[in-house]
Amino acid sequence: MTRRPPRHRGFTLVELMIVVVIIGVLSVLAITGYRKYTYAARNAEAQQFLGAVRAAQEAYFQAWGRYCGAPQEDVWPDEMPNAETGKLAWDSPDNPLPEDSAWFHLGVKSPGRVWFQYELAAGTPGQNGGQAIRDGRRHWFWAQAHGDFNGDNTRSTFEVTSEKPDVFIVNENE
Repeated sequence: MTRRPPRHRGFTLVELMIVVVIIGVLSVLAITGYRKYTYAARNAEAQQFLGAVRAAQEAYFQAWGRYCGAPQEDVWPDEMPNAETGKLAWDSPDNPLPEDSAWFHLGVKSPGRVWFQYELAAGTPGQNGGQAIRDGRRHWFWAQAHGDFNGDNTRSTFEVTSEKPDVFIVNENE
């Protein structure tokens, strides 16, 4: 009886290619899931902050009989955060809130840096509130958060107004 020498088996090229394809598909799924998770966390900032703005505006209205701000929007921070700049400081010694801004008088502050640029406007009956305000016969306010996470100049926008209790959202994952 003759003995055959043992064969050394390895992976074939096809098996290795299948493994590479599987790893590629899993990495694409992981990156997509991670991006959705980070966008959701950033979007939570806007919704929480705009909720605080709504509460502060209602308290201001109870105290002064009008909402804080003017019909022309007050924007802060001056530039919109994006993928290149990252988060921007809300109120820092290098870039403090202007004392004549509605944001300063409303007293709403971010606890740190922000992913969004915020706008605020308010008015009295008869003043034009733009597209956000449908009933110009009452005192009104609106506040918006704008973000551009991926730098493609498509903005995510979150909005609260004195007219409705929910947050209006456009392009939530941009």
